[in-house]
Amino acid sequence: MYDSVNTRIMILSNQSLYNDALKSLLNTENKDFQVDGLNTEDPTTSESIKSFQPEVILLDANGMGKNIWDFLNLTHKQFPSIKIIMLANSNEQVYLDYAHKNGAAGYILKSSPKELLVAAIRIVLKEGSFYDPGIKTYNKNGIHHKIQEKYKLSSRELEIIILIKDGLSSKDMANSLGISFHTIEAHRKNIYNKLQINKVTELLKIFAELGG
Repeated sequence: MYDSVNTRIMILSNQSLYNDALKSLLNTENKDFQVDGLNTEDPTTSESIKSFQPEVILLDANGMGKNIWDFLNLTHKQFPSIKIIMLANSNEQVYLDYAHKNGAAGYILKSSPKELLVAAIRIVLKEGSFYDPGIKTYNKNGIHHKIQEKYKLSSRELEIIILIKDGLSSKDMANSLGISFHTIEAHRKNIYNKLQINKVTELLKIFAELGG
């Protein structure tokens, strides 16, 4: 399937310049690709996807905030046969987990070379999934493992710490994780007690001291 003529690819982004540049790049350098672009804020997005019938959607995660997960989940449910590859700046494992959970078949860092993106498209079409090898994982030498071990954090607490570090509010975290605002606040209180801190700047200092 991946070597068929005119593989249809749709780019979804609310950044018009990025959308146009990526569309031009893929159309110009890959003769078997037929690429179109659409702004994610366009109210006719679903109708446009139905009309174009892409085999792959490249979804730009940046600029949508917490809404990206709902958008991804809804698009996957509406078009389950379409392979969705997320394009993102963050290489935190927690975001890759969210992407997978909400229906993404692939996850690529926007800093990756274009050759890797093209390869990911072909691999997803042929084999079903592809995750950027540049993604960080919670390995035994990683910053997240160090923090988790040092402060005896649960997996959920570690997950929330990463989101706090990345600037999400308690409300945003509740929406992203699918748990209540009050549960998030309880976790934050426990985390702050374990780390013996009172504010986010102190958390960032801990990350810096441990090499994050």
